[in-house]
Amino acid sequence: MKCIMKVKIVLAVFVSLACIDGLILKSVHAQHTDVFNLYKDKGPEKDSNTKEVTPDAPEVEWIEVENHVRYKVSVEKGKYEAKDLAMADIELWEIVDKTPFEWHQVDFYLEGDIEEIHTRDFGKQGCIRKRKGSLFWLKDGKKCVYWTPWSTWDCRPEEERDIAIYP
Repeated sequence: MKCIMKVKIVLAVFVSLACIDGLILKSVHAQHTDVFNLYKDKGPEKDSNTKEVTPDAPEVEWIEVENHVRYKVSVEKGKYEAKDLAMADIELWEIVDKTPFEWHQVDFYLEGDIEEIHTRDFGKQGCIRKRKGSLFWLKDGKKCVYWTPWSTWDCRPEEERDIAIYP
């Protein structure tokens, strides 16, 4: 008889714990809210024929921006004359940190100073920035470059750019 009573008590405790656990799980899951769809039905309705503009907003114009990067790279003269260059011949591998290389042990064909010119033309205006670099044509065919930092963007009119690019 005592054994049956112990089984009933253990069973009652197990069932009550299972019910409590189920309530906790339900309350945790009930707190989930889809934050990306809050107040979807309460937002302002937009009419496709009208534009929403605040009274103090400036008048805007959409313009195209052309982005150009220009630099010089050394290539094999025979490939250039035969018009047989591939992207691998003109790609530059940028060296971010010179420390992984033992520069006195690097075997290369050519070393040269180059300049990269980055221009952006937009609307009736254009801007330019430049940076200098050291190009190394390695024996395995890769061309690596160590760039100095970019100059700041110079958006002055072209006739004023002769003076100097901002430091």
